[in-house]
Amino acid sequence: MFTEIVGVGTANGIQVYDLRRGTKLAQCTGVSVGGRQAFGMSETWVASVSDKRAVCHVYMLNRGDASAKLVFPFPEEIGCVQVLDGGRYLVAGAKSGRILVWATASGRMLGAWDAHYGAVTALGSSDGVLVSGGEDAAAHVWVLAQALDQLARGDSAVTPIASAAEHTMAISSVHVTPGVLAGRGRIYTAARDHTCKQWRVCVERQGPRYAGRTELLATLLYTTAISDIAVDASETRVFVATAAGLFQSNLYAHTQAGADGTGALTALGGTGSAVYSENHVQFAAAETDVVAVGLSCDGTLAVSASRDGVVRVWDTGSRQCLRTISDKQLAGGVSGVSVQLAPPQLGGPRTLATAGLLRPDAMAEAVVAPRISSISFAPLQRLLRADTTEATAFEAAVKTRLSGSRESMAQFDAQLRQDSAYSPTSRADSRLLGALRPADGSARKQVADLQQQMERLQRHNARTRALNDELYQSTVSEWLAARPQ
Repeated sequence: MFTEIVGVGTANGIQVYDLRRGTKLAQCTGVSVGGRQAFGMSETWVASVSDKRAVCHVYMLNRGDASAKLVFPFPEEIGCVQVLDGGRYLVAGAKSGRILVWATASGRMLGAWDAHYGAVTALGSSDGVLVSGGEDAAAHVWVLAQALDQLARGDSAVTPIASAAEHTMAISSVHVTPGVLAGRGRIYTAARDHTCKQWRVCVERQGPRYAGRTELLATLLYTTAISDIAVDASETRVFVATAAGLFQSNLYAHTQAGADGTGALTALGGTGSAVYSENHVQFAAAETDVVAVGLSCDGTLAVSASRDGVVRVWDTGSRQCLRTISDKQLAGGVSGVSVQLAPPQLGGPRTLATAGLLRPDAMAEAVVAPRISSISFAPLQRLLRADTTEATAFEAAVKTRLSGSRESMAQFDAQLRQDSAYSPTSRADSRLLGALRPADGSARKQVADLQQQMERLQRHNARTRALNDELYQSTVSEWLAARPQ
């Protein structure tokens, strides 16, 4: 058995619970989570998007650490986020249709490109493959490394390796299984058009680049719009959250046993047919307006969340409710859930030898989990190829109020050097005059004096700018400290 945690996004923040016991482990306050995929978790931190403004809140995933450790602005309004590679990268889908990628340790923006004609509404990833869904009813498949290479080369547009455009309304959820580039993985997309579709991506190498196409394998049809989906590791069951309740759809059916007493498994659906609502199994005790669903790592437990704040844990085999998580923080409504293995500081395994093991209740209470004291997360840059110097949270706030000031100052200095008598062109002319070797050597001496004077002016300018930055930062710090909360 595994030790998992479930993060629940609410209007009162993010609540973290033990999936198998239902006990509350941590909470993140001060942010209102309004989207199904508006927060992401790693082993040490939680990053959340506020539904009221384009601001990112980063929390330390510890017991008792409820306040945000970092608060900084996003470059634009963000609708969903996805954590990649164990927290090394953060991908965000913007309401403008763009996808943005950052390295979390340095905060450096690695890339940003136009992906959809409408807002990006869902993200999924596995093994370096990113799948995005948008309000334009399309799902695009990106190889993240290839997309970043295209941006680094200065290509005019970043193109996906494949696209799926069979939906007729906005994509609401995306699930990606491992092995897409090897031809073994599958992509699942759900939309507001009452359908969930299973895709295979046929990928081939064209020189150093990947190219491919999508092939529709199955279509699952429901009576109401779909809010979220979860697929078990064996890819035999799909759990679907809809406005009519929680459903389980089996992708394979047992055929009748033959004369020799053997049976077979038959895949349901296909490009020419659909699996209709009468073939889906409903969780009878679930609420009618389920907005999010998640699965444990072994697929034995499912967690569902309704819009009115009811969070239930289910046994997937019997479809019976094992427990209902009761917390007053859930009363304001739930927007999304996220399930992952518990980190050591929240009761998870401390070594690889104990990975995946569930501690008995008595041992879990007796062992004091270690607390983390720092996280590898820097404020995210707002511009592509911006200054790579690590910024502090205060500097991020200053950059918000002085948008583009550094770029304007750099352009001013460059123009000043071009117009100056000490510009590179003038120095080249001076060196040419010096090569004429006049008899008295006065021209060469004048050039040397001018070069020394230029170096002194440059050093003086650097010191003046550094002093001005320090004075400005101290002034703004005093103003922020004195401002009423």
